[in-house]
Amino acid sequence: MEDRQRDRAYIEKDLRDYVAHWPSLNLKPETVTISAKDDGSAELNFNVVYSVANQSNKKSSSGYSSNTWIVRRVNGEMKIVSQREAVHPNPTAADKPPHSQSHEDDEALSDEELKKRGDIQIEIPTAKASKPSITPAAKATHKSPSDFIIALDIGHTPLRGGAISARGVFEYRFNRRLVAELFAQLQAMGFIRAFVINPQGDEISLVHRSAEANQQKADLFLAIHHDSVKDKFLKNWEIDGKTQKYCDDFHGYSIFISRKNAKADESAQFADKLGRALLDAGLTPTLHHVAQENRPILDRTKGIYAFDDLVVLKTAKMPALLLECGVIVNRAEEEKLNNAVYRERLIEAIGRGVESFAQTVSTAP
Repeated sequence: MEDRQRDRAYIEKDLRDYVAHWPSLNLKPETVTISAKDDGSAELNFNVVYSVANQSNKKSSSGYSSNTWIVRRVNGEMKIVSQREAVHPNPTAADKPPHSQSHEDDEALSDEELKKRGDIQIEIPTAKASKPSITPAAKATHKSPSDFIIALDIGHTPLRGGAISARGVFEYRFNRRLVAELFAQLQAMGFIRAFVINPQGDEISLVHRSAEANQQKADLFLAIHHDSVKDKFLKNWEIDGKTQKYCDDFHGYSIFISRKNAKADESAQFADKLGRALLDAGLTPTLHHVAQENRPILDRTKGIYAFDDLVVLKTAKMPALLLECGVIVNRAEEEKLNNAVYRERLIEAIGRGVESFAQTVSTAP
């Protein structure tokens, strides 16, 4: 009994320390319950209340999230084996809550919806959303890597974690890890002016992501995400004593560009070079966005799609694309993406795609 009480105290302390990592969200754990399991792990249920202020428009959002974690203590520290979160915004919250596993529509807003929000000045090109050319640009005097500015966007936030993997892990954790590793790779390649948008994980709006890239005068915007499928394709399976959702029918990466982006042709050229680099690394694209979402596909071989109303892409003033690195509801692909050797191959391919595109960007203003 004493051991169990001691473990409970340790876990409660670990939880409070974990939540304290996000002071800007004003998270406050309440009604914590801990249930010991026969295998030595523990089920941890708790609520977190939040109130997030946006300093630029003086608006705020609030609500709470219900959380269920399976945890173990390893070497004196809490290890999260699996986690599930349901976010419950208060009615006054401006952003839409997640509503399905396939979360792409949460990243998209029409031009009219964007303008109604009015939280920042938004400029969207008025050109028609026609198919951009994927023909390589003419040879130009290119910027050196040390002068080439790359904005890396971590898809989603800790509170709005995106898709949930086959093992119950939120997409945000995959996105954050890969961006950190990609940033290190780009730095090692000489792209010393690469930077990460919102590395602290604050609750920022979609338009503020591209606004930061615009303010920093980035030459390239790259949003990193991990993919899912429509809810109707998901099946149940049991893992670690929990029922999770999975779909093994689809796997691979996908590349999205917006034909409303101010540099749509250049975005398409970057997508072409990135797709080629991923193929050369032995990776394959997924085509499920065509059948499931009727998404226009620009290059079937390289997995390049048009998604014109993706906010971060159409409001960026530089070439921009969104990369879905893999389908995390696919059980085998989730394991691959958790393998450091596989991620190294993926990250090196992304780096080669960036490098190839950077060599076409002129130093002229």
